[in-house]
Order: sequence, then structure tokens, then C-alpha cells
Amino acid sequence: HRVSPELSKFLRVELQTVEVTRVRWRGYRNKAIAMVYYRHWFFMLLEIVPIALVLVQLFFPLVASIPLSSVEDGSVQMAVEDDDPLKDFVSSVTNNTLERRYGLRVNDIDDVYLISASHKDESAEAKRQEAGESSMLPSWFASALMARRLLAFSTIGSVSSVYPHGLQSDSRAPPAVAGMPISLPEYIADCEESLSIDGDDIGEGNPIFLGLYVSTTFRNAAAGSNISLSIDWWNHLHQTAPLYPDFPLSAVGLPRLSLIGYVNPLTIPLPKDTEAALETCYLAAHPDAKAWLPGSPNSPHAGFWARMAVTQAYWIGGFGDTQRIGWINMTEWTGIRRKCSLPGIGDGRGWDDIKLPGEKGY
Repeated sequence: HRVSPELSKFLRVELQTVEVTRVRWRGYRNKAIAMVYYRHWFFMLLEIVPIALVLVQLFFPLVASIPLSSVEDGSVQMAVEDDDPLKDFVSSVTNNTLERRYGLRVNDIDDVYLISASHKDESAEAKRQEAGESSMLPSWFASALMARRLLAFSTIGSVSSVYPHGLQSDSRAPPAVAGMPISLPEYIADCEESLSIDGDDIGEGNPIFLGLYVSTTFRNAAAGSNISLSIDWWNHLHQTAPLYPDFPLSAVGLPRLSLIGYVNPLTIPLPKDTEAALETCYLAAHPDAKAWLPGSPNSPHAGFWARMAVTQAYWIGGFGDTQRIGWINMTEWTGIRRKCSLPGIGDGRGWDDIKLPGEKGY
């Protein structure tokens, strides 16, 4: 049929409108499909990422121990690469570089050395460390001098002893503590020089006790217990400066010392001059101890003079990247004196020739 021009124009407009609407709906449909697709992957990623993080933690631990080299007895030294951020901060600030990283080496006598993880010749570095040639650390002899100076200035220490397995009948301790250690504060004084007789140079680093027979420490020692004495320089913290830029004052960066040995009562009676010199030295450190000097008629408890015979000394000079940590050579320990050391001991200096952190001239 023939269609009028007006109707034909109307139909063309309607058809165009239908086509535009169809194209628009097709676009809306495609967008909806895309949104569903990407949303699916988004939620899949939310599930996969936590699982991946857990797997990384399991298969790549933050601390890894790797063998370095064998020593003569066949044992293996270990280097520990520690990713602790505080250690990284300390090492970076101390060495003025962010690229240098450090590990710890512990040798067969428990000496702790800080070593560069990027050092190519580790055995040569270890030899330099053991010879005291490190540019970062004091020599072991200098550390022994500081340890003797710390003892000389210490008046109170924590003494550890062990209860005997068979407690005495008059003991007030419960049976459950038999064979157990106990640590108690005790007065000490570095007064061994007072025992010098006929000009003998005595002063081998054995602290003096004014022991009381009622004391738990000395009752355990009388029953056969060895003892250890721990002292530190921590009460001088506020006389020191921060060890690193922007680093807080820290007591653990200061020296501490543990002495191991046994109680050795002094032979009595002491020569009068020796006893007078010993009392003068001890009372200079503990004036209140005058009330319970041995033989004092008004003493509340019976006492006696004793010396701690030191057989081993363990030194922690501070943080491992600035100070030595480990066992002190006992020949050097016993050979050091106040003004100078005995012939053949270190470089000849005495403990009065070195300073501790916070002292003038340190």
C-alpha cells in the first residue's frame, strides 16, 4: 500500500528511536557484565593475598642461621643475620650508612662479635677481632681494665648461691628450695690491697665481704655452694650521653659484670695493721657496717671477713657494636693493678688509667 509522506516520516523516526534504545540497553548490559566480572576478581584477590602473606612468613623466616667456617676442633661457627629494626637502626647510625648491615658471630668460648654481613673475608675479620684490632671496639685488655674499674667502684652486688640438697635442721627455708639458686644483694668492697703484707702487691680482683653467719648467702657457701656476683654501672645512666644520634639514654648500653667463684674466709687473727687497713677501706664504702664489724661487742650478729676467690669473669661492656661481650682472660684479670699491671700483662696500664661511661675523660 502507498504510505503518505507524513506517515512514512513518522515511522522512520520511531524506528530510529527503537534502534537507539536497543543500542543503549546493549551498552548497559555489557557494563553490568563487566562489573560482575571485575567484582569476582576483586573478591578472589581478597582471599588470595592473606594466604600468600602467610606462606611468605612460613618459608622465608626473618632470622636465618648459616654456617661460616669450621674451627680446629671441628665445630661450626654460626653467623646470625638479624632483621630486627632496632638493630638495623643502631648499626646504620653508628656507621653513618644505610647500606651496611650486620650479623653476630659467637665463637667457641661465647665471645660475641659484630660483623659486617657484606664482608668478603670473614676469617680475616675474625682474626682482627680476636687480636683486638677492630676500629669499632676496645681491645680485650681495655675491657678487662674497665671491668676491674667497675669492681673498684662497686659497693653492692647481687650474689647468687645454691641451697644445699640436704637442708640443715635449723634452716627456715622450705624443703622445696633444696638445690635451688637464690640471689640476694650484699655489701662488697674492693679492699684486697689492704691485705698486702711486707709490701706484697696484692690486688687480684677478689672482692671483700663482711659476712654474717646468719646470712642465707654465707650459710649456703658454708654448705659448699659456689657463688656468682653481678655488678653494673647502670646507676650512672644520667651522667652519660646517648650512644647514637636520636637514640634514647639506655642502661643496657652501659657495662655490667658477672664474677664466678667461691667464698674464702680470711685466716684469723689478722695482723693488727692489716685488720686496721681492711676496716678503714671497708668502712669507707660502708660506714654503717661499723655496727657489725667482726669482734664488735655490740654487733647484732656475729660476722667474719671473707674474700671472694674469682675464677671466671663475664663482661658485657654495652651494645655489641661499641663494646666487647664475653669472658675475660683471667691472667689479665689477676695481673691488673690500680696504677699499673704486672710485667707482661697487656700494655702495662692499670685500671686507674681508664674511664667508664659518664666519667670525665671517657
